[in-house]
Amino acid sequence: MLRSKQYCGEDALEWANRPFFVDWAVTGVIWLLSYFVSASPVYQRDFTLSDPDISHPHRKDQIESWLNNLISLFCPLLVFVGVGCIKRSMLVIHHSAIGLFTARGVARLITEAFKHSVGRLRPDFLARCRWDEALKKCTGERDKILAGRKSFPSGHSSTAFAGMLFLSLWIAGQTAAWCFAVPKSGHNFRSSRMLSFALSLLPIFWAAHVAVTRIQDYRHHTEDVIIGSLLGCISALLSYLLFWPNPLSQDSYEPSVYGEPRLLYTYTGRNHQRTRTTEFELGRFEAEDVDSTYV
Repeated sequence: MLRSKQYCGEDALEWANRPFFVDWAVTGVIWLLSYFVSASPVYQRDFTLSDPDISHPHRKDQIESWLNNLISLFCPLLVFVGVGCIKRSMLVIHHSAIGLFTARGVARLITEAFKHSVGRLRPDFLARCRWDEALKKCTGERDKILAGRKSFPSGHSSTAFAGMLFLSLWIAGQTAAWCFAVPKSGHNFRSSRMLSFALSLLPIFWAAHVAVTRIQDYRHHTEDVIIGSLLGCISALLSYLLFWPNPLSQDSYEPSVYGEPRLLYTYTGRNHQRTRTTEFELGRFEAEDVDSTYV
């Protein structure tokens, strides 16, 4: 225990309770379900060759899917691990990681479910299709045609906003960047409100850039990008608030809780101190003493 506190800080792993194993298991199930849904059949929507909404050219992605996934997952993780190591707090690293994975998993599951059930055609679908009038069917590459039926909602947008908004909320929670009522020290350059505010917005700017490129590349319709972005934002917000206090509330920046995650579970076992309550119950011997005074 002493060695763990030396390397992991005062909290060490004393906060780790059994429900956290269930939390990680549920998050894992969410990810597995998202892959299961992504392998399911896609709704085959009818189309016409004269539809201008699906007649745009097929272009190369400005931001590849693998790069978007890499940045929206590992950039936040690197920040969390770095700050957690500086603060020597495994609790900070754990809550940040599980919150991020939850946000990404929920966004992916909902996005894939909509993609496969709606089957909206991408703006460049006809270029993918390569319709043959004689054969009366598409003659393009099968994978590209299948992907061309997954326009709604934008997976790039939901992925980027799920990861980047979570990071923005996390930075805001560590610096009180979005809670202007919290006083800041005037003796440190790092206390600059504009600096912390700008840092908290940088991840959102990246996510917005990703979303805009999906329209520029004719990969998605405008509505697809808006809904995908909203899905990512909602997933990030709910996942963050599950593990971290509200970054807009002044109560979240009291000296004892400033920059600290929520303590979700308390243990009241035989060898642990019980939580304080306003109610109490007499022990057996105390009750006997009280009764004897009235005999």
